Amino acid sequence: MYTNLLGNPFAFKDTKLCLGKKVAKRLLDEAQETFPYEYSALLCGRGATITRHIAMPAGSPDLHSFSWEGPAFLQALRQIEESGLQWLGVLHTHPHTPPLPSERDAAGWHYPTLSYWIVGMASAVPEWRLYQWKHGQFVQRPYLLADVT
Repeated sequence: MYTNLLGNPFAFKDTKLCLGKKVAKRLLDEAQETFPYEYSALLCGRGATITRHIAMPAGSPDLHSFSWEGPAFLQALRQIEESGLQWLGVLHTHPHTPPLPSERDAAGWHYPTLSYWIVGMASAVPEWRLYQWKHGQFVQRPYLLADVT
């Protein structure tokens, strides 16, 4: 079970991670629906291209953190595997603060090969940031927003 589930979107040094435009729009729409609470989703696709997401129900509604219930998390992983995709990352929002990883974000991150996205919703225009866990800390990375299938 879960063979080859974890992707490694940063496996190639010079490859930028690509987020599908349609996925980005749906993520933002869903995040705005949960405002003022944090929103989170698992991101999936193949290689370095995110083509789908699974919205994660909040373990508890919170303005400043997110968590998942174990059964919902395992069900989402099962959905990714059954669809033939890989888990490529996690996205969550910061409804009231800039998209900078908090101490809680760093302490709770257990998947160093995956991408870590934060969308800051505090300003009029949401601010997207992508991070990679490297040498014990989050490092901001560039990404592409593109039409993908």
